[in-house]
Amino acid sequence: MREGCCRPHGRSANNETEFEIKIAEKAENCAYEKSRAREIGLMQVVFNIPGPLREFTGNQSAVRVEVEAGANLLQVLQALFVVYPGLRHRVLTEAGETRRHVNIFVANENVRYTGGLATAVPAEAEVSIVPAISGG
Repeated sequence: MREGCCRPHGRSANNETEFEIKIAEKAENCAYEKSRAREIGLMQVVFNIPGPLREFTGNQSAVRVEVEAGANLLQVLQALFVVYPGLRHRVLTEAGETRRHVNIFVANENVRYTGGLATAVPAEAEVSIVPAISGG
């Protein structure tokens, strides 16, 4: 192998050792940050709120809630209802099921086809609540 092919010209063994130590420290810091994130275990989910339901969110078209990482749709909705309780009866029935005239999408997928309220919600996902509107 040619000199300088794997090591820049003018670099000594001490510089390589320092470089390796810095990489090891950076890897340790990254591992620490990841483990810390797991300890905290929170994620944010954005809800897109349609016009007819905005009266329950202070006229906000999008709201964020923070939930435990790995939460399913029901858990994420429950966190939303804690902050905006008026939405609950517009989205779920008294039995806790999605109302027939309401469609919910997680990342553009209709949850009726992905597991309903048990659908996994990834971090930073967008959840859209889309009630059917009738009229003429």
